[in-house]
Amino acid sequence: MYEDYLAFAIELGKEAGAFLRPNEGKAGGQTMKAAKDFVTEMDVRVEALIIKRIQAAYPDHRIFSEEAGVIESNSDYEWVIDPIDGTINYSIGVPQYGVSIALTYKGEPVVGVIDLPGLHETYWASKGGGSFKNGEPIRVRQAPLSESFVSHSDFAKDGNKEANTQRLELLSKIVNDVYRVRIIGTAAVTLAYIAAGKWDAALYINPAFYDIAAGQLLVTEAGGVMQTAGPYLMFGQKQAADELAALLEEST
Repeated sequence: MYEDYLAFAIELGKEAGAFLRPNEGKAGGQTMKAAKDFVTEMDVRVEALIIKRIQAAYPDHRIFSEEAGVIESNSDYEWVIDPIDGTINYSIGVPQYGVSIALTYKGEPVVGVIDLPGLHETYWASKGGGSFKNGEPIRVRQAPLSESFVSHSDFAKDGNKEANTQRLELLSKIVNDVYRVRIIGTAAVTLAYIAAGKWDAALYINPAFYDIAAGQLLVTEAGGVMQTAGPYLMFGQKQAADELAALLEEST
């Protein structure tokens, strides 16, 4: 049902990734302001490329993107875009960053693509069609919480201090019950890794929809779950997610 949309999104994700790859790490060694200006410029440029392609192919569709905001239409279809998820990683040459593109129908993701240009990996999923990495089917793994790799949002000196405190509290609740905590500063890569069975779960507090729209479809189509646990939105393989939910309920 979504084959044409999926094929379009895969090619668009790869094109956007190829556009970004040559400038990976170009902000390294610059001042913080210069590095931020560089990333903002690349964010805007790759976003403009993605939006141009979508408007040419599907001019009646809505678009919601991190930098541009909402481009309105009356369509029930909306493209949800994070042009560079993991901008800090991208700016300093750490390859864990990605282009995240989702198509939603009445608010529900039906196509999701995450291209990781620094790793030469493209992940995709469609509703009812399963999840794939570079054309090969992927599935979440099964492991108890004690053997699980769990991620949550990173910390930022110039970020929301209340959110930093909440994340520290979350860390204190789970750190002694999981195998390892991993924080890499990008939901796109994290959710792709969960879908591929590399990691097991991730916890977020009020994530932006453009950060998770493609990734949540990848995870659920790979056999994983999306559920809430108190104030946290959780993605992962079911065994770890259920144990995490119980652990967080006990600690409240």
